[in-house]
Amino acid sequence: MTKAKSKLVSSGTYVSNEVLKGLYFKERILIFLSVFPILFFLFGILQGIFGNNQVLRDGLVTSVIMEVPFVLMFLAGLRYGRRIGLVRRYNLIFMCDTDGVVTMDELSRQMGKPAEKILSQLEWLFQQGLFCDCTLQMGGEPCVILSGKSGSRSSFVNVICEKCNGTTKLRAGTSGKCDYCGSAISARRIDS
Repeated sequence: MTKAKSKLVSSGTYVSNEVLKGLYFKERILIFLSVFPILFFLFGILQGIFGNNQVLRDGLVTSVIMEVPFVLMFLAGLRYGRRIGLVRRYNLIFMCDTDGVVTMDELSRQMGKPAEKILSQLEWLFQQGLFCDCTLQMGGEPCVILSGKSGSRSSFVNVICEKCNGTTKLRAGTSGKCDYCGSAISARRIDS
């Protein structure tokens, strides 16, 4: 009997799973390596302050100094965890977009943060290579342009309107309104 290997399938996502795995690994390692020393030195600090042990009282400053790097490691692990959450949240927003362009105003409205903060977060996330099949456009009005893989749920197709023959870009398998005449269109007639 053979074991089935589970793989992360990236159909319909803009997240680079390999880079996200690395970020998740860093988060877990930093938190795991820092928890025991934090508790150990915290116990020494508390015993030095409240206990009757003179040795721990004499080593109080050393315990505090030794505590600081491990607290910083723990906080760095939490920061990686927040960034993983940001990646997942941005991915959900990108997946719900219908026209293939997500402006900073749209992201600001959906995230409840100022556009400048969102732009700096996205710059860092794109520099780390956490997103694929999309690009961060900085010229003019900053926005994220979604391209998607052909044949996946994240791809976009050009749909020809039956009434005015105008071409509108829609996510594959969805419906919307024609950009030119406003009539309802779906991905039935595709311009290849």
